[in-house]
Amino acid sequence: MINEILLIGDVSDFDVIPNKIIVDRNIKKFTFDLNVHTILKNKKIEHEIAENLLTEEDRSKIFNQMLEFRRWHTKEISNNLEFENVDLLKLFDTHEFSSYLMPILINFILIKKIIDQEKPEKIISTDLFKKIINSYTKNSNIKNEYFINENENEKKILWDKITIKYDIGKFSISFNLSKKLYLKFKKIHESILGFFNNFWYSDDLSKKSIIFLEFNPAIHSVLFKKLKNYDGNIVLINRRRSAVWNKKSSTIVRDSNLKIVNFDKILDKNKKQKISTLVADYSKKLEVFWENSDFFNNLFQINGNSFWTIIEEDVKRKYDEKLPDFILSILSVKKFLTTNDVRCIVSLNDVGETEKAFLEFNHEKIPSILLEHGFIERVKETKQFDYLDFIYFKDKLAVISDTRKKWLSAEFNIDPNRIISLGSPRHDDFFNSRLKNHIKNKMTILLAPNPISDISGLSTTDLKLRVNNILLKILSTVKQLENFEIVVKLHSTQLKHNEEMHLFIKNYDNTIPIYLSKSVIDTINDVDLVIVVSPEPYGTSTMILESMILGKPTINVVFNKKPFEFEHVKSKSVFIISEQDELEKELKKIFLDKNIQNEIYENAHKFVNTFLSNPGIASEKFLDLLRTY
Repeated sequence: MINEILLIGDVSDFDVIPNKIIVDRNIKKFTFDLNVHTILKNKKIEHEIAENLLTEEDRSKIFNQMLEFRRWHTKEISNNLEFENVDLLKLFDTHEFSSYLMPILINFILIKKIIDQEKPEKIISTDLFKKIINSYTKNSNIKNEYFINENENEKKILWDKITIKYDIGKFSISFNLSKKLYLKFKKIHESILGFFNNFWYSDDLSKKSIIFLEFNPAIHSVLFKKLKNYDGNIVLINRRRSAVWNKKSSTIVRDSNLKIVNFDKILDKNKKQKISTLVADYSKKLEVFWENSDFFNNLFQINGNSFWTIIEEDVKRKYDEKLPDFILSILSVKKFLTTNDVRCIVSLNDVGETEKAFLEFNHEKIPSILLEHGFIERVKETKQFDYLDFIYFKDKLAVISDTRKKWLSAEFNIDPNRIISLGSPRHDDFFNSRLKNHIKNKMTILLAPNPISDISGLSTTDLKLRVNNILLKILSTVKQLENFEIVVKLHSTQLKHNEEMHLFIKNYDNTIPIYLSKSVIDTINDVDLVIVVSPEPYGTSTMILESMILGKPTINVVFNKKPFEFEHVKSKSVFIISEQDELEKELKKIFLDKNIQNEIYENAHKFVNTFLSNPGIASEKFLDLLRTY
């Protein structure tokens, strides 16, 4: 039996845990983070990687339970928290809640396993794990010692900070802003551009409107150019990212005659003054609601253990912070939808707060379409990940292919009449941007590694080390070859693993260009071959589809021993390399063999034109559909 154990969850813990404890060989250490493991390994301090205590089956079960927890508000029967027939509890961003909750569930299970396995007399840690440890040890003889880490509270909710990314030539820069400061800059930026470009929308019952929720005009440029021919208003509502965030998006808004709703100006002064009274009223109702501790302790359980006390403070705080905006959103949506002739609401998801405010208030009175905008293929083994997106959407689903339509209808019993095989309007621009390949002195390889998400439950030290090993092999293989060079494009998502891969590549060779915000089309068109690294087995990266459309032979490095039988795999449209293969040998084979590259190119060309519905003309088809509303 071990007398004392030390649980280290973050590198900042080293700043507050005394070094004598860290180096004490009589204290068994457990790490929960790649960087913590790396520090201890470099110092030759013996430790165990806590995440290794969970099997793939364990993680799959936790993921499925997380899917249930993110719909917790459906278990609540009181309607005291309804406002304008909208359940305010439901408006919380589902992905934000999931990315917060999943790591807690993983650590909650891990710490229980460690305590049961080690049966320690004393547990040492920081604030990060204090609530979890206390929940298991409060009625035991185990002693606990905690060190205060003031950095822990800043890391709890991912969306409290916004990462701004820019590429300047071959160099990339990124920095964080608080969400509050970011939204302030957004407001000033839009006010200045709106004053000079006159893109603000004014209520107009004389003309019909289609509204697009949280669309990026720069990504959907062809779609919005086509929609200029719509005989009504095309209205953008962007409360998160500005619709005019860069020069390209501003130009598209101007040239396509798009109108942007200024959410701050929808309500008049009298309505705004009533918000504070409403917030005070619903705050009291929330306080009463949270008092039902038995309900929450029974609801938030996993493996028979309640974790409500671990998340209670954070959940209450976030609802208190969001409540004024929830009230503002519903009042604004009500005013907008009742003073305008809105024929259709188009969204990219049904989990964000802007989308929820419109869709929940609407109650299916105005037709709505959810537009699938990524490359998604599924097999039985990855079915559970479909529950992350629009399975519960009640109106029309516009999907990228007939294959996708048949899958959703068969596997989820969705009425096929609700599913439109539209294709991908977002990718029409890719078909128009395809360039002829020219013989160059150097062959340029694009490395596009997918980050491991916080929601999947698959993020572990071991998997990240395996990703680093694959990245290292790819980078070193390219370095060995004459007249070859490599560039890197990181996913735009705001994830810790993205930052870790960025740092790893920079430490290997800081001369390698790493692009954060450069156009995907320009990035792919500038290279000769694309390598996508997919550590999560369920992921069919959109970069794969985009590389195929632009005519670039594509390699996909996967981490499951036997690649899943996706259509693009069966058709040999992509060169698949498993982590278990001799990576260097396989890479050189395709790098140096034009016949293999040409075969992949031909297969990909056929796949894109048979798999995608309406390849290159999806925007035109979407315009035809919207004209029927």
